[in-house]
Formats: sequence, structure tokens, C-alpha cells
Amino acid sequence: MDRNSIVISALDGLDASAACKLVWEIKEGIYACKIHDLWDRAGPGVISNLKSHGAPRVWVDLKLKDIPQTVMYRAQAVKDAGADIVTVMADGEIEMMMAAVSTGLEVYAVTVLTSLSEEQAHLTYGQPAKAAALYFARMAKLAGVHGIVCSPQEVGILAKRPELKGLRFITPGVRSPGGDVQDHKRVDTHLAAIKSGANNLVVGRELSTSDDPSFALANILNQIDEATRF
Repeated sequence: MDRNSIVISALDGLDASAACKLVWEIKEGIYACKIHDLWDRAGPGVISNLKSHGAPRVWVDLKLKDIPQTVMYRAQAVKDAGADIVTVMADGEIEMMMAAVSTGLEVYAVTVLTSLSEEQAHLTYGQPAKAAALYFARMAKLAGVHGIVCSPQEVGILAKRPELKGLRFITPGVRSPGGDVQDHKRVDTHLAAIKSGANNLVVGRELSTSDDPSFALANILNQIDEATRF
């Protein structure tokens, strides 16, 4: 596992200037950068700006969910803007996810949002978060997506399932020991997520609000090294 191809920097809440500055400082140690509100506020042109500042990949986190044709059009627009990755909601079902995959983008399917508590997940899906995440991950695999987004509390079960072999497991809701959980509910540490089978860690405010993002990233990469050390 290449330690510099694991961390995905979430740029949520940053303006274009601050996002580009952050990417420039940490570009050597990240797999991709993820944008959400920045796509809406700065427009599709922000992708080329991020790449000119060293972003190895840009993930537009739109969490698409609509009829298949509409999702295909939206995903194609993301690709045409120069992005590399887009998200869909796995509960939009197989045909919808296949429509996004047909554009040639790297597609990640979101299973159960990390902002939901276990109780909320059970009320929403009628089953525990782990069972719901497994159900959605199986559909995503059948649709041909490249990865699934799940909390660090589900990744251990999903990564061991033989029918999900070949998927990337992307985990938000991770932080260094003692870090603020903020609006995430089902969380764990970077080290625990990697040990459980995560391929990528989505890191937001631990990097984006740091006075020294390079140092903060180095700390995370050290935790990754510890998790992968035999």
C-alpha cells in the first residue's frame, strides 16, 4: 500500500483560493482532493485550478441520485469539466449507478452516511448500519462502481466479503486520536480504519483548518505506516 495514495483531502467550506493553497501544500501526499460546495460556488472551472496547483485527482462529491438518464447527464458534465471521480447514492439502485459508470469516471457509491447514528440508520433503512451498508455495497459491485463510501465502523465487515473483492473502500469519519468528531456519528481513527481494510481515508478539517497542513498530513501518514507495519 502506497502511503501517498491513501489520503483524500476534503475541501468542504474553503473558497477557491484557500483550496488551491491547501492542495499545493499537501499535493505530494494525497490520492485526490474532494470538492462539494466549491463546485457550486466557484463553478466547474475550479477543477482545472486545483489540478494546476498539483491535485492528482479531483473528486466531485455530488452524491447523485435521480433517474438513470439524468444521472448520466450530470456525471458526463462532471467528466467534461475535467474531474476524475464522482459519487452516487447506492440506494438509487443498480441501473442508476451503471449510468454513472458508463461515462468512464471513477465512481464511488455512498452506502450509509456517517452523520447517521446507529439508531438513525436503523430507523431509516429498517436494519443495522452494517447490514444496510452490505446490501448497498453488493448492489454497487453489481453496477460496476469502482469504490464504496462507508464509515470506519462498517469497513471491516465489507472488506472481508469475497463478493466485494476488487472494490475500493473509502472511509470518511476518520480522525487522529482525540480529534473532534464534529457532525460525524460512526467514527474511528485513521489507524483503525486502515487496519480494518480501508483503501482511502477522507480527511477534512484535520487538514483544511490546520495551521500547518503539511505537518498534519505527515502525522496522518505516520499513523498509516503504523497500521501497515507487520
